[in-house]
Amino acid sequence: MSDQDEAVGEDVAAAREEVLEAMARTSEVWGAKRSYGRLFGVLYFADEPLSLDALTDESGYAKSTVSTAMSTLERYHLVRRRSLPGEGKKAFFEAETDLWYVIQQFLQNEVTREIRVMSRALDSAAETLEAAESDQAARDLEKVRKLQSIYDRSDRVISALTGQSAERIAALFDRFVGDGE
Repeated sequence: MSDQDEAVGEDVAAAREEVLEAMARTSEVWGAKRSYGRLFGVLYFADEPLSLDALTDESGYAKSTVSTAMSTLERYHLVRRRSLPGEGKKAFFEAETDLWYVIQQFLQNEVTREIRVMSRALDSAAETLEAAESDQAARDLEKVRKLQSIYDRSDRVISALTGQSAERIAALFDRFVGDGE
């Protein structure tokens, strides 16, 4: 390898490491382990799906850490499990590169579930408070109704967002907010 090729290789490795570190920090911000972000980054830069063994070798993490991370990342649609021809039942993983898809899945699965849980609790509380006859019940009912309105709007917004492409959402956003020019 020439000195120039080596320098380019070092530059590429440095740039990749910068992104991996940022992914690790982002993972932490969202309450996940740093290793999850780094492992997602390893898969993101991989040219082909990687097995647990390859991820363990590439990352330096214990196989149990990699396995747990893949299960969590798969749950949040950040990675996909695949099988490859000729590899038997061995699992391989690849990063989801369509991050709008990841956001849509998170909104549809996680956020919508929480909205439904809260909406059921608010509906039940409203029913109980409507039957109660006190000033406190009336004040609490007013607060519950405000929350119901917020959760109803949130549910409609999420449904609208998850039913559109990223390009369509960006175009609508630009139309209403302006494109910064």
